[in-house]
Amino acid sequence: MRRILTAVLAVACVALIPRGGAALASEPRATAIFPVELWDTSGEGVKPGQAERLKLATNRLTELLEHTGRYRGVDLSPFAARIAATEPRYNCNGCWRDVARDAGAEVAVLAVVHKVSTLISSVDLYVADLETGKYIVHADAQFRGDDDRAYVRAFEFLVNERLNRK
Repeated sequence: MRRILTAVLAVACVALIPRGGAALASEPRATAIFPVELWDTSGEGVKPGQAERLKLATNRLTELLEHTGRYRGVDLSPFAARIAATEPRYNCNGCWRDVARDAGAEVAVLAVVHKVSTLISSVDLYVADLETGKYIVHADAQFRGDDDRAYVRAFEFLVNERLNRK
């Protein structure tokens, strides 16, 4: 009986090993990670350092997404002018899709921070499948503060606690 059980377990374990050395998990998808946008309804106007803060948030978002192993950012720098022409992406009815496809992406990531006041903001992150044209992931969170640390922590929470759980 022990021999039969050992043989069955050995066969089961061999069946789990991928053939040809293929990875068990799928390869990261080529991803157009668009710059984080700000939708400011606070009435406070543009604050010094806001553009740099959004760039910092975009860079951290890219790092976090790539770290999940599901996404591999594509180089969007050759498309800077076209990307700027799509702003605001949260209100352009998918005008960014062609840019993402031309960059060689399979999926696109859009993130927008909605600033209600210096204290209150929310962030929405969308992942769109470019083949189907549908959003396949939406994660959102609220955060407090209007400085670099608040933005970075918001994206860390969003990716680590919300996106990774979907």
